[in-house]
Amino acid sequence: MMRLEACREEAWLCNHCSMCSETINDDSGFYVTCPVYRQLRFEDSSARGHNTVAFYLLDGTLKYSKEVADCVYNCTTCASCEEICKPFGNMMAQVGGSALKNLINPVMAAFGATFDPVQSVQILEAMRADCVDLGLQPEPVKRMAVSTEQNYNPYEQRHADRLKWAQGLGIAEHAQTALFVGCIPSYTRQEVAAATANVLRGAGVKFAVLPDEWCCGSPLLRTGSINVAEKMISHNVEMLRENAVELLVTACAECYMAISKDWPKMAGGQLPFRAMHISEYMARLISARKIRLKHRIKATVTYHDPCHLGREMGVYDEPRAVLRAIPGVKVVEMYPTKHAAWCCGAGGGLKESHPDLALEIGADKLPLVKAAGASVLASSCPFCKTNFKDAVEEADESIEVRDLTELVAASMGV
Repeated sequence: MMRLEACREEAWLCNHCSMCSETINDDSGFYVTCPVYRQLRFEDSSARGHNTVAFYLLDGTLKYSKEVADCVYNCTTCASCEEICKPFGNMMAQVGGSALKNLINPVMAAFGATFDPVQSVQILEAMRADCVDLGLQPEPVKRMAVSTEQNYNPYEQRHADRLKWAQGLGIAEHAQTALFVGCIPSYTRQEVAAATANVLRGAGVKFAVLPDEWCCGSPLLRTGSINVAEKMISHNVEMLRENAVELLVTACAECYMAISKDWPKMAGGQLPFRAMHISEYMARLISARKIRLKHRIKATVTYHDPCHLGREMGVYDEPRAVLRAIPGVKVVEMYPTKHAAWCCGAGGGLKESHPDLALEIGADKLPLVKAAGASVLASSCPFCKTNFKDAVEEADESIEVRDLTELVAASMGV
């Protein structure tokens, strides 16, 4: 049976209104919705198009094929389509901003009601899982899954090299608080891993980095390799349970979303530890005066909201609070921002399956940075940093791309 069958009701709920393709509504903060549709201009690259494909697959009118697979892998899973599919929430955002909007679902849940949008990302990921089951996924996606199963990371790197960045830092292997490093910081954005560890050490946090950490599973879940993801998640949960970890901190937005949303579903219920994103944890440590920001950083900084941290997890205010606490930093906002922020282009496996398209999406955001008057583009996700650095280099722009942890570490002098 198709995995898509579980989304039959969701696929029927879509009324194909086209709001998710290209909405411009300044009152609600939206200026063009789908980053892929903005580039390709084909209906089958939008959520409405994907939902139509799902409808006909379920109806039996359409069969899976390489053409269908190419269609459903043209997506960053940024969830901007779902964000605009929340008319009541967007009205609340006009009144009280993203913070008020984020309160709606918890309040309504207390009364047994929801204002959930059509779960377009869930539908898409189900179609991708079917493509994997049928062997129709793009070759880079297949290679990523094979590497993860063999090396416990998607990037064909040796598992034995995972903690090379931590050599000489004297980080413990056992503590109640653990840093879940993630694959990109471990292998390709090691400066993010080092900055995160140095911030925690400088704040006096007793934490561990576990030597047998495996991929969080998110790249696999986003691209349809469900079975391999289950192995990664099962291993990580058991390892953390055996090490009696109570708080799990991560600097990767994708890891944070996977740990918070996907792990409980796939590990059979509530996890034996809490998860926090490093931006939330740093905001708490700054408030408690455990992080001391001593050095001025004279720069105009704009913050890019990672899709999996902002839209998916509702974390908007803490990263900005951290930036504003850094002496010398002037924080300016891009437009659109927060719940309507444009995707960096790297998510959903697009950086692997369609690297040129991912780069075009990242480059599309650079004029927004310049229009805001910023010299530094900050984010809190190593996927975002990687794609933006590539886009800046390709465009030969003078914009500096930094992770939030790097700016904090520099101000702390660690």
